[in-house]
Amino acid sequence: MITIVAYVAGVLVSAALLAPWFHAAGQAFARMGQEHDWRDVAVLGGIVKAAEKTELPGYFDRAAMVAALAGLWPLFRMLKIEWRSVVGTVPASTGAKQLSLSFFVAASFLLVMDAVCLWFPVCKLEKNPPWLAVGAPLISGFTVALLEEFLFRGAMLGMLRRSLGVRPAVFWTTVIFAILHFLKPPAHGSMVGEPVTWTSGFAVIPQLFRGFGEWQNFLAEFLLLVGVGWALAHARVVTDGLWAGIGLHAGWVAGMKYFNQVTETTAALRRGDFMPWFAENHCKSIVSPVVGFVPLFVVLLTGFLAVWLLRPQRVQPQGPT
Repeated sequence: MITIVAYVAGVLVSAALLAPWFHAAGQAFARMGQEHDWRDVAVLGGIVKAAEKTELPGYFDRAAMVAALAGLWPLFRMLKIEWRSVVGTVPASTGAKQLSLSFFVAASFLLVMDAVCLWFPVCKLEKNPPWLAVGAPLISGFTVALLEEFLFRGAMLGMLRRSLGVRPAVFWTTVIFAILHFLKPPAHGSMVGEPVTWTSGFAVIPQLFRGFGEWQNFLAEFLLLVGVGWALAHARVVTDGLWAGIGLHAGWVAGMKYFNQVTETTAALRRGDFMPWFAENHCKSIVSPVVGFVPLFVVLLTGFLAVWLLRPQRVQPQGPT
């Protein structure tokens, strides 16, 4: 456990050092895009627009992910972690079926919740919803799922299982996953003023903890992250692989990103009229426009159903013939 804490601390320090450099590179790319009129190019234009509006805390997130992945190899060697304890023992053919089923279950339950959000109304459709814009949500969903499932349910859970056992490992992986995501900057507003210097990344770190001082955010956002982390960790343990967790994670991220781009929140939600069942999301690491007890229930129900459908079938002993 001490090794995990030291690893997380190292990731935060490395992210603080790298974030200003990432920010400078992003701003340079944005200026290049403006000079060459890349904003109207299909895929490239989206990257340019993202670079234009991303503030230093956003680059801190990306730097933290790079640092976390870069530190895994020396960590594995130091702790003598075997590859199969990270990725599991599920064959690719079986894993592909698990991924497809779990993705379908996650997307289906989100569709029902989206309908509820529109019915009340917690959200409302945009004037001209981009119904066919499914590529970006899918790419983002599977990219995030692959990276985070490998990092948390693969590497971290694998290390903790070896030293603590299954149940404590699931508990601590879930808690660490929720805390690290809840530490991310809020969705609105920069926390660090200009100009950005090489020490600006360290000014981000203390601001990451301010969400714990707002009980509404804790109930609506942190508990949802706990539910997501528990469902994904449980899927990893039951199926002995990362495939099911990747499907669930990708289904949730892609589904909510798509829902977010075709809808907007209502004034009633922003006023808090639906608390604690629905609340407006202010956490960057949660792509859903809404959080609260209903999304938490949907996540847990989805996880239970996916795990039940994918659980290993026990071989029943045959009686005498």
